[in-house]
Amino acid sequence: MPDNKEPILSRTWRIAFLRRTFSPTGGAERYLLRLASGLAARGHSITLYCESWSERENPFQSIRKVDSTSPIAFARKINAQPLKDRHDIVFSLERVPGCDLYRAGDGLHADWLAHRHSFAPVLGRIRTLLRPKNQQICKLEAAIFTDKGVRRVICNSKFVAGQIIKRFEFPANRIDIVYNGVPYQQFSMGDRTLGRRALKLSADDYVILLVGSGAERKGHNIARRAVELIRGKKAKLVIIDTPPSVAMPHIYAAADVFLLPTLYDPFANVTLEALAAGLPTITSAQNGASEIIDDGKNGFILPRANDARKIIQLLKELADPDYRATFRQPAQALAQKYDLNRNITETLAVFGKLAR
Repeated sequence: MPDNKEPILSRTWRIAFLRRTFSPTGGAERYLLRLASGLAARGHSITLYCESWSERENPFQSIRKVDSTSPIAFARKINAQPLKDRHDIVFSLERVPGCDLYRAGDGLHADWLAHRHSFAPVLGRIRTLLRPKNQQICKLEAAIFTDKGVRRVICNSKFVAGQIIKRFEFPANRIDIVYNGVPYQQFSMGDRTLGRRALKLSADDYVILLVGSGAERKGHNIARRAVELIRGKKAKLVIIDTPPSVAMPHIYAAADVFLLPTLYDPFANVTLEALAAGLPTITSAQNGASEIIDDGKNGFILPRANDARKIIQLLKELADPDYRATFRQPAQALAQKYDLNRNITETLAVFGKLAR
């Protein structure tokens, strides 16, 4: 029987990516830039449809601006265009019903709100009600996971796939799990001295690093309280939520431990970046990236993001440089398994399913 898989994987595609705007600290944007660069290098035709984008961060052959100012307006404007006549695959990283492929990299907004309410029952609900856009996003989300809302869905964790199946009864056979990928070499070769100089840290500081914008969701206050309670004069928490003055590999190299007590994350890119840098990595079970971590061997998983006692215990244990050093090789070996080429190849395999 002839093998039709190779022609599908080796063909070139005309791909329309959808992402409304660019954020220099956004994980979805960073993922898109890496994926688009890799696909372009393999000869695929890449077009981005957006409201606005960075001129400096542009691996696309073409960028087409869409005049809209909200998620609903963006979806309407996209659906009014003949994208399927121009492209083989319409690949959305936004909640736009009617596309070929939707990557649920932002997770389910409805489930993020539920997680927020469980961690902060009063304040969380107030914040949700004060932002009317929450209802718009949930409405678009529900429209995607209908029978004709999308052909296939990519999830970057089983965590999110399970939420989609449970909340919307979406068919599991139309969901593909494609974990994020990291350019391993880039993040494994940071300069510790350069990073510490940029962050104004001394050589003997015990540096706990948190990378992520969105203070509430990423657990900034949880991390601050835990580090304060360590009571170690040399323990320093560094939070990176805006672009730093030096490249991120040097920031990771400057750190001793990576801490991400996120309340909700489909799969935080920064987890893989920290592992590639060889850092002992502590994150919550509410981060889909925890699925690839072997607890206690190449990282640590908090059952709940706000488990202050567990965070403090781990940070005290990891203050020992010899103990920290035992995690470097296992962490980097794990990151190498999830390099960028793997992510691109698995994504192309999903494109092949759409061609059948």
